[in-house]
Amino acid sequence: MDAPSPLGPNPAVLMARPPLELETWGRIRRTTVNGKHAAVAYYRDSDGITRPMQRQGKTPAEAERNLVKALKKRLAPVSEDLTPDTTIDVLARKWLDSRTRLAEGSVRIYRNAIEKHIVPGIGSVRLGEATVPKLDRFISALSRSSGPGTATTARVVLAGMFTLATRHGAVRSNPMQDVPAPEKAKRRGRAPAPNIEIIRDVRARFEAWDAGTEPRPDGDRRRRQPRASVLLDTVDMIIGTGVRTGELLALQWSSLDLVDHLVTIERTIAQDRDGKFFVQEFTKTDAGYRQLELPVEVTAMLLRRSVAAYTDLVFPSSVGTLRHPNNYRTAWRAALAETRHKGLTPKSFRKAVATFLRDELGLQAAKEQLGHEHESTTQRHYADELHRGPAVGAIMSKLFST
Repeated sequence: MDAPSPLGPNPAVLMARPPLELETWGRIRRTTVNGKHAAVAYYRDSDGITRPMQRQGKTPAEAERNLVKALKKRLAPVSEDLTPDTTIDVLARKWLDSRTRLAEGSVRIYRNAIEKHIVPGIGSVRLGEATVPKLDRFISALSRSSGPGTATTARVVLAGMFTLATRHGAVRSNPMQDVPAPEKAKRRGRAPAPNIEIIRDVRARFEAWDAGTEPRPDGDRRRRQPRASVLLDTVDMIIGTGVRTGELLALQWSSLDLVDHLVTIERTIAQDRDGKFFVQEFTKTDAGYRQLELPVEVTAMLLRRSVAAYTDLVFPSSVGTLRHPNNYRTAWRAALAETRHKGLTPKSFRKAVATFLRDELGLQAAKEQLGHEHESTTQRHYADELHRGPAVGAIMSKLFST
């Protein structure tokens, strides 16, 4: 028959007594076992089972110290690299190193948030000190100083960091779960998407710009050398498909089927961790991988370009290399600088495609064409928000009847 426990009955079986919290121990009692000094306590393990623990020592005090040391060791985190004493800047580096499957562009954005905002702001705070109020104050202050967008990115990064810390036992729960998202400023009405007239004007301007025949501000109309820009062809590709700028500049001839008027969007331009541009062999999102039907006008343009093609890229730079998005947007702005359309961007024409398809075929068609994961993205950021009232003109006229 087993000897009775020096602690008495197991508290887990006493229904009237509430159980210990997970991974905690009860009152430590000093006793003797076989004539030796001992300290004993019940410990409720991570599996919910309460077990007795016992340690001996030369004196009652030493036995208790040995037991406390053993109990704390049982509570040690899975990874000794992350503990409650680890600072947030160390956690940030370990979290970033663990994100091996992130796209290079995402890594660059997250690293920027860590180096510019998180580490300078709270990098020296230890994980055990990172309370919800402290993190909430940091996010709120960042939103005021750098804007809600920057604060939102920092919140996403911190949430991922503390998920790692929680998994390693350095904190009991993720404090970022209770930190609210920064409030966004009330959005003002956006400029409407370019209409047919604007599209016609911009195409004419780009055609003249590429040829070097656009009017000068001083009225000089002398012909200049054609530019290396391809603004007309690229804007036609955007108008005809609604592709993103990165998808446009990463497009390769192998992705085109000009017989059946099809293009497969399967790549985009991204930046590596050093900020260098490269062709990424997958799209921005899973929904971005899509096959689109080409208008005959776009197919004709691509057939013309294919005759003189000397690189895998459909819209390369003047020397056949990757055309950098920044340089492309610079040329775009320069071409429209002296016109009434100077605020338009490639995204403006992508928005025009979204609005046109929504009105003609519905929001689902616009979402699939643009490569969005959710219809809400298409509606919120791309489709024109102008809400039209019902056709009630004739009915309202009754209010003026005499």
